[in-house]
Amino acid sequence: MQKKWFMSMGLLAVITLTSGCQQGDETVAKPASEDQHQTNSETKDPADHNEQEETKTVENEAFKISAPIPNQTIHEDFTLKGTARVFEATFHYKLEDDQHNILAEGFITADKGAPEWGDFEVKISFKETTSTNAMLTIFEESAKDGSPQHELFIPLIIEKNK
Repeated sequence: MQKKWFMSMGLLAVITLTSGCQQGDETVAKPASEDQHQTNSETKDPADHNEQEETKTVENEAFKISAPIPNQTIHEDFTLKGTARVFEATFHYKLEDDQHNILAEGFITADKGAPEWGDFEVKISFKETTSTNAMLTIFEESAKDGSPQHELFIPLIIEKNK
């Protein structure tokens, strides 16, 4: 008798906890804060595909990149756009193909330095390659030793000229 009572109470507890979790998932919607890392807006209506595409970002603690987005097809000229929170507003980028050939590299200066978020937009051009896959790496160099910090990797697809 005691064993049946104990099992019944356990089952009741599981049901109560489960229904409480389900209710919380359906009713709680929290907007993302600046400190949360999110790859797209979860509060947009999925039916509004065009607006959702425009609001996708790739981000970490130092960068919020709105273009290009991961797996986007790029051409020999493309735009890198976003915001950065980096020392003296300066950071670096490197575009490599899947054979680790450096297609383009350089530095960018945002319109504001840390601790504020500064906007930037730059056109990147690269030489023709036989590869169809590339990796765009955005990073800040360490003032101490020049090593990359806050690296953000964005995989891209290179469209071949016909």
